[in-house]
Amino acid sequence: MRQALMVSGLFLILLAGYAVWLRKQAPQPQTEPATVAAAPSSQPPPSSSSPRHDGSFVAPRLAAPMDEATLMRQIRENVKSNPVLAEALAREGRQRFPDSPDSDERDALLVDALINQQRIGAARSEAYYYFDHHPQGRFREHLFYMTGVHPVPRGPEGR
Repeated sequence: MRQALMVSGLFLILLAGYAVWLRKQAPQPQTEPATVAAAPSSQPPPSSSSPRHDGSFVAPRLAAPMDEATLMRQIRENVKSNPVLAEALAREGRQRFPDSPDSDERDALLVDALINQQRIGAARSEAYYYFDHHPQGRFREHLFYMTGVHPVPRGPEGR
């Protein structure tokens, strides 16, 4: 019994040390807004913001307009390295190109950007949006695995 308690205590100490190490390895939130070449919107959406140390939010500044291909490339390039910017670009793309052939991928990348910001609730909400707007989308399985959200059947015929 005594040996089991010692092993348990050692395990808890190692676990706590690992948690502290992980916290130190986590990237720090941005304190200054990012600037990128993108179309300005009249009002940036409230969820396209980056957290500051004091808990307030700053929306990334989007500069010059981009065509859709450039916008999609920027989203893909930033979804992991700068997910706040990728989120803002995806939301801008949704506003400027709502019925685009790339909307399926753009909306899935938006979910990925939110996950990469550790904003799981927002990611799940966007996954529901994805399934509502892209019921046969190419990224359904990926979003299900990432968020646990799956399409809800729409009645007896699935409509």
